[in-house]
Amino acid sequence: METVSTQPVIAANQPLGTRIDGHVFTGAGRAVVRAVAEHAGVDSQEILSSIVSRLLVAKGADWTAVILSEYLDLYDDSRGTFSLVWDDATKQLVAHGSVFQSAAHPWAGLLAHIRTLDGFKGLGLGTLVTHEVTAATLNSGAGLVVLATDDKIHRLDQGERAAHSMYSRMGYAILGETRLADTVDWLMAVDSTLLTAADQHRAANDGRLADADSQAMGEAKANFVATTRNIFAATTSDAKIEPVTAGDLAGLFLLTNLCPDDDFQLKLSSWQIHHGPELERTFITTLRQAIVDQDRLQDASQVIRDSQGRLLAVCAAQQLAPFTRQTYAMDFYAFPEFVAGNRELVRELVASTIQRIRTSPLAVRPCTLSFTGVDPVKVELMQSLGFSDSGRTTTYHDAATSSPVVAGEYLLPID
Repeated sequence: METVSTQPVIAANQPLGTRIDGHVFTGAGRAVVRAVAEHAGVDSQEILSSIVSRLLVAKGADWTAVILSEYLDLYDDSRGTFSLVWDDATKQLVAHGSVFQSAAHPWAGLLAHIRTLDGFKGLGLGTLVTHEVTAATLNSGAGLVVLATDDKIHRLDQGERAAHSMYSRMGYAILGETRLADTVDWLMAVDSTLLTAADQHRAANDGRLADADSQAMGEAKANFVATTRNIFAATTSDAKIEPVTAGDLAGLFLLTNLCPDDDFQLKLSSWQIHHGPELERTFITTLRQAIVDQDRLQDASQVIRDSQGRLLAVCAAQQLAPFTRQTYAMDFYAFPEFVAGNRELVRELVASTIQRIRTSPLAVRPCTLSFTGVDPVKVELMQSLGFSDSGRTTTYHDAATSSPVVAGEYLLPID
């Protein structure tokens, strides 16, 4: 039986009139649901229903199956770590946190779905579940845990505290920043060294997180950011090409949200990903099911992964709806610096993905591969593999730029 960490939680916020007297449970999906149910004296199905309908309902109805699939381990390569807070006084779940990662390649974990019931705000429960799932993931062997948060620019200009500040106090460092018309998106990550340093400060200061980074913490974060970003820009000699899996969300999310200064204008047009934050919802609500489809080659996407399981590049190829079009949309993404330093490897990635479609007995015949792009480096590589300009264009209106982006269409027929 999988181990579940259980700790008492007692806190009160007099000004807000809120109080918690309960326990926090952290572990894998089925195990943590079972542990909460046994503690509460209710059925596991009731706990699952409460998680979805009360704690996560704000995410929308389309997330119900997504969350349940993670708790029930329905995808072989997708691993979830969850933290649930149960209030003994009111006999209900009051907070939730989770990290998703690949079981086969667990180097990166994605922190998501941090929720606290309105009647239990101000008790530090969001910080608690964030810390618990982050620590559990890093202790189980992950190299880092990544998250994304955002702020409205006008609120920041008015002096409101940035949403990323709480995560920063816990040891998370800012890996990337993207400014749109009215929003700024922050990509943050933490490793075991940074989390331990933040924990040591808290232990030495009566459980209080640091209000600001010390010089040592600032330097540690700067080194972590530089080292992490360099992974995705460096020339590699130990990588291999393999299909995308149902558990690759965290790796893909990290890759597409790092956003170097010289980034491509379009991320993955074939997956309808223009900006990195779009990937989470798109991947788990639509892409993942296509990846695991056993009846047809609905998604032929492949990645470049190094020996530590770090995902460095992706060639996304998915059959367009309706299937009677018999067309696969294709695009690839990596840091432009990575593409420049590993051109033959990236070309092999795209060529291998084309060959996967060409030779698979599950792919439709005949079919056409379609690439929509504007970045010269991408266009040149695709044309070198046989894609021809159709003369048609697609216009993208991007809030991050002053003028629209006009991308051309390039086709490659396959008999």
